Amino acid sequence: MKIIETQQVSKSYSNGRIQAVKDVTVSFEQGINIIMGKSGSGKSTLLQMLATLLLPSKGTIIYDEMDLYKETDLEYIRRYEFGYIYQSFNLIKEISARDNILLPNYIIKQKDRKLFNEIVNSLEIRNILNQMPETLSGGEQQRVAIARAIINKPKIIFADEPTGNLDENNRKNVMELLVQMCKTYDASLIMVTHDSDLCMYADHVFIMKDGTIEQEK
Repeated sequence: MKIIETQQVSKSYSNGRIQAVKDVTVSFEQGINIIMGKSGSGKSTLLQMLATLLLPSKGTIIYDEMDLYKETDLEYIRRYEFGYIYQSFNLIKEISARDNILLPNYIIKQKDRKLFNEIVNSLEIRNILNQMPETLSGGEQQRVAIARAIINKPKIIFADEPTGNLDENNRKNVMELLVQMCKTYDASLIMVTHDSDLCMYADHVFIMKDGTIEQEK
């Protein structure tokens, strides 16, 4: 089942002299979607446009059969239907791991204690909930970031190089946990990476080069 698609989407900078994404038309299906590409290929720019973090220069993104940027309530979608995981974790340093995870709950003024307990137990992070982010390892920080992304049970999780700052062992563990969480809570994943080893986890693989989708597997 199609979850989101682009129609002739482009992103330009410097008054059009630099095209990061060039007329991309692509559909993403339910499940684990991985966009592969080298640095500078345009994959992160495409992801940010899909995730409502960056406005396209031209073209249309269709979500739930509507033009994402014209016909939808972006604030509602960001809070309830999309989740985000970043390579740099993006945890708030001044609050505990627990509060970082619950931040999306605080924003919508709802809290599902049962779901919270399920997630922290599955990710094996209960013992670090009272710690501050700076005291956590990279793998622990990324697990907290995964918990934060899933806590509102989004339909799509967008992940930008989520294992890029981790060593090989943590990279494998975090990826397996991310896929497990998506399947458990019925979320689809759209992830960008330059690590071809991670494609083994994907239901759908897209290859990006020079701002275009070159190949789909």
